[in-house]
Amino acid sequence: MGELYELYPKLPKNIRQIGERDTVLRLYVEDYVNTYLKRLKPTAGQNLRVGLLLGNREIHEDMPYVFVDGAMEMEILSQEGEKVVFTEEAWKKAYQQVETMFPRRTVQGWFLCAGEGVTLSPLNYWRQHSQYFTGKNQLMYLNSGLDGEEAIYITSSDGFYQLRGYSIYYERNQMMQDYMIARKDILREESKTDDRAIRDFRKKMDEHKTAAVRQRSAVSVLSGLCSVLAVMVLAGGVAMFNNYKRLHEMEQVVASVDPEAVIREARGNLSSVAGNRTTGETPVEVIPETMAPGGSTAGTVEASLTKETPDQTVPPVQTTSEPAQTTAAQTTQAQAANAEASYKVYVVGEGETLYGICFKEYHNIRKLQEICQINSLTDENSIYAGQKLLLP
Repeated sequence: MGELYELYPKLPKNIRQIGERDTVLRLYVEDYVNTYLKRLKPTAGQNLRVGLLLGNREIHEDMPYVFVDGAMEMEILSQEGEKVVFTEEAWKKAYQQVETMFPRRTVQGWFLCAGEGVTLSPLNYWRQHSQYFTGKNQLMYLNSGLDGEEAIYITSSDGFYQLRGYSIYYERNQMMQDYMIARKDILREESKTDDRAIRDFRKKMDEHKTAAVRQRSAVSVLSGLCSVLAVMVLAGGVAMFNNYKRLHEMEQVVASVDPEAVIREARGNLSSVAGNRTTGETPVEVIPETMAPGGSTAGTVEASLTKETPDQTVPPVQTTSEPAQTTAAQTTQAQAANAEASYKVYVVGEGETLYGICFKEYHNIRKLQEICQINSLTDENSIYAGQKLLLP
């Protein structure tokens, strides 16, 4: 799925401030996580619902910036009244789920959600927080289930410190959506305080992302066509070079024949004339019978050339490179067909994600990067309904 945000100094753009900006820690909670925590209620036979807060953090100028984009409920926990015991089996299963559902995320704290009418006190849980979450600035989120009664605490040198406020940011969080669907929990609903401007902004963002995905697909197709044309041009250049080489060799063969010597051989009396010149006799011009009218000796020269070079065969000249180009194109098409035949074609359904497809086909996400490389995907979030993917 890729990173859902870029860490400091580039913060999320579409945010909403809850309370005041704290001077000790800057907390950013993704909207899906915020909605999930507020709507997480204990069922029959439960007193609390407890889980982990997941995300990343950065330090800038001694100020910690914590980004929470995942919330995962823990199972196999023991509850003794208001005390929660994290068993070794529960930690093991939780880390396996984090690796599968929330890759590249780390634990930033925990949450406790109670039913309506129940008030959670941080004094009842600070010992367990210090025992299980020993890192600096680890979060403890308490939600009693009543509207407005939620609080976030961190450990400090003086004990527990309650944050004055935090920021909610709105970005696509496919990991949390997939987790909520798998858990059959309710998806995010627009809050009553949300206004039309925020909804319009998210709609425009989705439209821009869809246009960007289509543009990248068109660029990929054009790149493939350019590659095929480049191969065909290269094949034609090789064929033209071979033809030029053969023509050059033929010119050398023709140039190696001495036409003057052939004419002297055709005129049998030239030697006698030369002898008469040396003895002082009057030279006699002899015109051979094979000479053409007008004094042309073309017939004799052609015959002599043929006679003198019986073993010199001029190779045939290939004047077109279309066969070579056709062969290169057929080879490229055959290779593409063989490559496509070795993969499975999968049509993306409405609302499906690359993470969900991996779990559906392979029950894990190990082939995620391989699928992206096969389909030239630079962003795991760039698939859309109706798109055809090649699966290994």
